[in-house]
Amino acid sequence: MIKISYKLPDQKDLEAMIGIVGKDYASNNKAITASYLAKSVMGLESQIPDIVIRPKFVEEIRKILIYCSAEKIPVSPVSGGLSGGFSCPTIRPGGVLLDLSRMNRIIEIDEDNRYAIVEPGVTIGELWAYMHKNHPDWAPPVPDGAPPASTVMGDAIDRGFSLYTSSTGPQGDNFMCAEVVFANGDVLRTGSWALPTAKPFYKYGLGPDIWSFLMGSQGAMGVVTKVVVKIYPHPEFKTVVVWGMSNPYDMQDLTLEIQKQEFGIAHNTVMVQGGNYPLVMARWPKDKVPHDYEFFKEMGIPQWWMNFECWAQTQEELDYVTNRINEMAKDFKKNRAKDPDSIKPQELHPKQIASRLKKPNKIAIPYALWEAGFLFITWYTPWPECAHFSEMYCNAMEKYGFPPVMWVASIERGRQAICMPIVCFDSTDPKSLEKVQDLNRETTEYGLKQGWLNYRPDPYIHIQAYYQGAMYWKYLRAIKKLLDPAGIMHPGRLALP
Repeated sequence: MIKISYKLPDQKDLEAMIGIVGKDYASNNKAITASYLAKSVMGLESQIPDIVIRPKFVEEIRKILIYCSAEKIPVSPVSGGLSGGFSCPTIRPGGVLLDLSRMNRIIEIDEDNRYAIVEPGVTIGELWAYMHKNHPDWAPPVPDGAPPASTVMGDAIDRGFSLYTSSTGPQGDNFMCAEVVFANGDVLRTGSWALPTAKPFYKYGLGPDIWSFLMGSQGAMGVVTKVVVKIYPHPEFKTVVVWGMSNPYDMQDLTLEIQKQEFGIAHNTVMVQGGNYPLVMARWPKDKVPHDYEFFKEMGIPQWWMNFECWAQTQEELDYVTNRINEMAKDFKKNRAKDPDSIKPQELHPKQIASRLKKPNKIAIPYALWEAGFLFITWYTPWPECAHFSEMYCNAMEKYGFPPVMWVASIERGRQAICMPIVCFDSTDPKSLEKVQDLNRETTEYGLKQGWLNYRPDPYIHIQAYYQGAMYWKYLRAIKKLLDPAGIMHPGRLALP
C-alpha cells in the first residue's frame, strides 16, 4: 500500500495564500473552516480543512497548486454547490479547501452551436434565470431536483443527470469541453478547444480524447475552471403523464416498452422518473406522519409510479406523445402486467403539473426533515434490472431501520437506470452514521456481484469496485501519478493517493 505524508499548513502557508488571493479570501479561522464540514447529501467521509481559499482567477489557482505541490499540502476543490461531505477533504491534515464560488461568470451562450460556457461557481439558479431572461427559447442542463444553489459544473463533470436526461443521456453526454489546471500549474483545454482558434464545438478534440478520464474524478486529477455544456430547445408545450402500479417490476417493464419506442415518443419524454410511496412519506418529520401505506392509499398515492415529463414543439405533437404513452400503458395493463388491477393513470391537478415542470426545484431538500440528514447512494444499472435493485435496496433499508425511500429515473431512453436510495438518518447520532455505512457496505457487496455501478464511489466502501476491476484501477493510478505526482489533489477521495 502506498503511504504519503502531507504537511499540516502553518501560518507561513496561510500568508503565502493571502499573498496570492488577498487577505479577505484565505482563512484558517476555525469557525470558517468548520462551516464547510458536512456528513450528508452525497458523502459521509469528510474532514475539516485547515485553510479555506477562495480564488477568482485561473492564474491564482495555478500559483496555489504549484505552491501546494512543492509543500505537499493536500488540496480539495469544490465548485461552491451543495455536495455535502462529498466535496470535503477525506484525510488529516485536511489541507486546503479550494472554494471556487467566486469564479461565477456566465461567459457565453451560443444558440447556433447550442452550448453554454460557465465557470465553476455558476449555480443552476443563476444560469436558469439568465437564460430565461436573455435566451428564453433554450434550456441549460440543470439537474432536476437539485436546489438552485447547486452548481452547473459540479453536476456536469460528475456525470449526473439533467432535466432532459431521459431523452439526451447522462449529464456527462451534455458536456462538450473544459479548461483544467493540473497540479504542476499547466492549463489544458480539452476537445476542439485545445486548438486556440477553435470554438468548443466538438467534444473529442485532437486525436485521443483526454477529457473522458477526468470525468467523475472528483477533484483528484486537477481543478476545472471552465466547462462547456450543451443547451437544448425549451418549447412551450409540456405536460406530465403519470401511471401508478403496485410493484417495481410493472414500473420497470411498462417504462421500458415506452422508452424503446425512441423516435417520436421517447425523445419527447425528457424526464422519466418514479419511485415508491415513501418518497412522499419521508418528506415530513417521522413523528408527524403515518408510516403505513394505507394512509397514503386513501390519499390516492400508488405504491409505485412513473412520471413521464413530455416536451413538444406543438400541441399536436404533445397530444400524439401523451396519447401514445397512455395507449401503450393500457395495452401493457391488459396483456403483460404482473398486477394489472393496480395499474392506473394518475390524474394530476394543473397546479401539480405546473409545480413538477417548474425548474429549478427543491424536491430533495425536505428529506432532511425526517430526522436530521439524508444521503443519496446512487447506482447505475441496466434498465431491465432496476426493479431487482429497488426491491433489494428497499428490503435492506428496512432491515437497518431506515424508511425504504427509492427514486428511479430513465437515462437515455431506458438504456440505463439511475437508481437512488435516499437514506434518511440522524446525522447527529454516531450510531446512525454507522448503520448507514453498514447498509452501504452490504448493498455494495451485493450490487457489484450483479454488475451494477455506484456512480459516486466513496473512498472506503466502494474501493471494492476497484479491487474487482484491478486492471482499470492500475491505469487510473498511473494517470493520477502522471497528472499529480505529489498526490495533493483531493487525496483519498477516489481511493487514490
